[in-house]
Amino acid sequence: MSPDILNFFNELHRNNNREWFMDNKSRYDAIREEFIDLTAQIIDKLAPLDPSIGHPDPKKCIYRIYRDLRFTQDKRPYKTHIAFFLSSYGIKRSGEAGYYLQIGQEDYGLNGNCSLGGGIFMPEKAKLAAIRQEIFYNIDEFLAIRNNKDYKKYFGDSYYTTKKLSRAPKGYPNDWEHADLLKYCDYCTMHEVPKDVVLSDGFEDYVMKVFSASVPLNKFILQATS
Repeated sequence: MSPDILNFFNELHRNNNREWFMDNKSRYDAIREEFIDLTAQIIDKLAPLDPSIGHPDPKKCIYRIYRDLRFTQDKRPYKTHIAFFLSSYGIKRSGEAGYYLQIGQEDYGLNGNCSLGGGIFMPEKAKLAAIRQEIFYNIDEFLAIRNNKDYKKYFGDSYYTTKKLSRAPKGYPNDWEHADLLKYCDYCTMHEVPKDVVLSDGFEDYVMKVFSASVPLNKFILQATS
């Protein structure tokens, strides 16, 4: 990626207003075009590994830079990052399994200037219940996914989640050996990428290595929720 991508979002963080953004819109347009190209390349490489993402229009996978100000006291007009989501069934929304990449300022509790990963964020109640059931009845398969060396290298042992229960969900034994794995309300893998990698020629390959490590989890989730 161009070195200006991090500079731009750092400056936008300090000048989050329409006047500054319009004065620098040509910079953002160039960043967005490069990001569209990156998204297209990732789709082409990831689809053979996880056909569920299909071949969507890369432009439709990228989030708008404009913040939704309707239900927040924070009236800053612009997001200070750029991001895409490649989801199962080609639907760009939370609640579906998919692959997420964000470059820019730290937002949404993610660490660093670039975070990416897979899994499912904010699944509806029935899907979350189905995932927990799948884990309970197919724990050996789930543990094999988590213990894969590439998975552990990029994601460790926990999930990015909005909430974690203090006890096992209703209907599951709290003293079960793996009860902790049922307590998550989201099952998102997340990995922070160093700045120098973001700006390197090998960034696209790095993204693919991380996404590839999350493919088995995404397929497990689809198996549970389909």
